[in-house]
Parts: sequence; C-alpha cells; structure tokens
Amino acid sequence: MSTLMIAAAAVGTLALIGGVLGLSDSWFCGLLALACVLGAADCAYREQNGYAFGLLICGAMLSGGALHAILAAGREQRRQR
Repeated sequence: MSTLMIAAAAVGTLALIGGVLGLSDSWFCGLLALACVLGAADCAYREQNGYAFGLLICGAMLSGGALHAILAAGREQRRQR
C-alpha cells in the first residue's frame, strides 16, 4: 500500500470517527473530499485513470457539500441576530 493511500485511508477514517462524534457537516465533507483527492492522486500515479477521475468527481461533490454547509450555517447565524 502506497503512502498516498495510507494517508487517504487515515483521513477518511478520521472523518468517519468525527462524524460519529458530532463533527460539523462542513468539516466532515471537507475531510472526505481530501481523502478522495489523495486517493485520486494515488490512482493517477498508478495510471488507473478511470478510478482517478471518479474519485476527483466525488471529491468535487464533497467540496460542494462542505461549501453548502458553511453557507447554510452562516445564513442561520444571520437569521438568529
């Protein structure tokens, strides 16, 4: 197992443990997006282009989810004022 894949697995595991313990949605999605990008880098290095492309798309969608969670939390804070 390569160093990139070990890092991706560690970040993904950290995100899942944090999700169980109540980590905010923005951090959860951000950590999973990072894990996807690290996995995609490993797949690209191994020349598995289909997997790399799929992981990059998943990472982009999770990044969008993290951005949405940040914006929604900001809107909620403005409503409470």
